[in-house]
Amino acid sequence: MGLVNEEKLENFVRKIVLNMKPELKSNISGQDLKRLERLSSREWLNAQDSASYLGISVSTFQKWRKKYDIPSMTIENITRWKKSDLDNFWKRRGVKGYL
Repeated sequence: MGLVNEEKLENFVRKIVLNMKPELKSNISGQDLKRLERLSSREWLNAQDSASYLGISVSTFQKWRKKYDIPSMTIENITRWKKSDLDNFWKRRGVKGYL
């Protein structure tokens, strides 16, 4: 059993982001705010969103997904990565203390 219910945490973060929109607008561009809202509301991400979620370029993500065999789901040639799998990957391979 985990210490934190991921779904409750995700909903909590989403509420904070949505409630702080006016304050965030002064620091974050509208495009970045929309991307943040979109990423926080989805569990399955495409390659571009997965790269953004990890804070890396798409080309680096493409290399890493093959090199480190990041778990994914492909249905009818559409591949998606689960946020929790990306989190686990980053904890295993990322900079200690970063995530």
